[in-house]
Amino acid sequence: MNWYLPITIIPGIGMLILSTATQMLSVSNEISRLLAKKCTAFEHEISDNKIKQLGLLTRASAFLYVATGCYVLSGIFGVAQPSDNAWGVPSIILYIGTILVFIALTFLIIYAFRAVAIRKMQFVNNHSSEK
Repeated sequence: MNWYLPITIIPGIGMLILSTATQMLSVSNEISRLLAKKCTAFEHEISDNKIKQLGLLTRASAFLYVATGCYVLSGIFGVAQPSDNAWGVPSIILYIGTILVFIALTFLIIYAFRAVAIRKMQFVNNHSSEK
């Protein structure tokens, strides 16, 4: 394994972290807006779902941060202990980081599907209240 491989992945992970942080701020603002006034039962349900969404984004961010740390450590250990062994310390740390990224991506995929479900609930509620 080359020491620079994990370091070249970090900018991509940084973009995922930036995107996730932006989504977290957006969801947090939506929750604040919903809770700033007296909520109906439906708005309370939406707020509860959005708080769960915020939890998913927070977990995804945490996994992305730890994965970034793993990639940095892998690069550092790759320089300190150069080895062609696929099961050396740098490689194992790289694999752990990659697994963490996939876990974070899984949380982000779940977030996306649930976000669509929340929007659907809002659409159905708005559509049924117009009639």
